Amino acid sequence: MTVPPELLRWAPPPKKVRYARVGHAGQFPLPRLIIEETWDDGTEQDGRMVYRRTGRVVGERPRTIEDALIGYGEDGLTDLGTWSRDGELTLWSPPQVVLPAQPVAGASWEDRHTRGERTSERSVEIIACTTHRNCLVAVSTSKHEGGTLVMRSHYAKGEGFCSFEALVLTPDRPTVRMWSEAVTITSRR
Repeated sequence: MTVPPELLRWAPPPKKVRYARVGHAGQFPLPRLIIEETWDDGTEQDGRMVYRRTGRVVGERPRTIEDALIGYGEDGLTDLGTWSRDGELTLWSPPQVVLPAQPVAGASWEDRHTRGERTSERSVEIIACTTHRNCLVAVSTSKHEGGTLVMRSHYAKGEGFCSFEALVLTPDRPTVRMWSEAVTITSRR
């Protein structure tokens, strides 16, 4: 099993990521939440390295907000699925490619993904970051029955994930904008 070296240069799997998630729902500010993502040590499965990434709110009201299965392999950095609160893993079919095996500005792709009863149409484009050298932004748009999610995930070459911005559009609801601040990677592999 080989993880493409260029993918590891742009997105090395971390051990822990901590950041503040801030934003607005319409004109109202969202509470500032400190999120800590922990990544397990990973295992080899189906020709790729697979990691469990668990995101938790830390502080006064700690809780798990995401429990995901992430893959690194010849198909790139992929979102394989998520666990429900009752511990059931539901996989995406096909896996959602976050970054291709050879990340480069100008790359783009589209696919239809199903996870359980949910189907989404997803398009992704990799663009060069305009504020930093050696930075790429994966801009993904996922459309499903309940609305649209636009994510901009920033990756610095040699460092990996460094920030995100998200826009959630839901019919008959205020637009939600979220972004990360004060991102720290406390340990790398």
